Amino acid sequence: MKINLKSIMKDKLDSFGNYDYISYIIGSIENTAEGDGGEKKRITIVEELKKRRVFPINPCTLEMSKVGMNATEFKNQMRKWKSEGDFSEYKKASRLIWKGKDIINEKGELIHIPGDFDYVYMSDFITFMLHKGDQPCGSYGEAFCAFNIEKPVYLITNIPLMDLKDSLTQSIFGSGGYIFETENAYLNFIENEYNLKLK
Repeated sequence: MKINLKSIMKDKLDSFGNYDYISYIIGSIENTAEGDGGEKKRITIVEELKKRRVFPINPCTLEMSKVGMNATEFKNQMRKWKSEGDFSEYKKASRLIWKGKDIINEKGELIHIPGDFDYVYMSDFITFMLHKGDQPCGSYGEAFCAFNIEKPVYLITNIPLMDLKDSLTQSIFGSGGYIFETENAYLNFIENEYNLKLK
């Protein structure tokens, strides 16, 4: 049975934000050029997408709902468990991040808190931010996941095209996406491609 997550999420969005599209913002969290948990590189793009009625799925602000820590705290905790050989906790946390979790709310309703895999399925398109000095890993997996399910991946990067790994550029162009040197170029493109209007 195929579940239409896009339709389900769209219904939810209509009730609290009235956004027209959804985009998961992927990019380095563990090893970033900025030395943080990936928060700084997402600040501007989150606000710009909102202005264009695109709901930005920002993993840096959503970690708390899955693991009870922000992105930087969680990164440090995962490293601690790994160094201590505590792979029982490491496994639990890994599954929460990637697969989310199910909870029962105060009304007795079953609620699924999405994981990173869910974010890819929920999105109309993926926004991939890659800065020189970043060392992403999961982002590549998410880009290929999106490619496999026919979701375009749009890469914003200051890394020259010829310095990007071929498998990465294959996932971008193969998905129907494109590569942009600046956030403004990306925003101009999606405004035209998705007929977006500034609020």
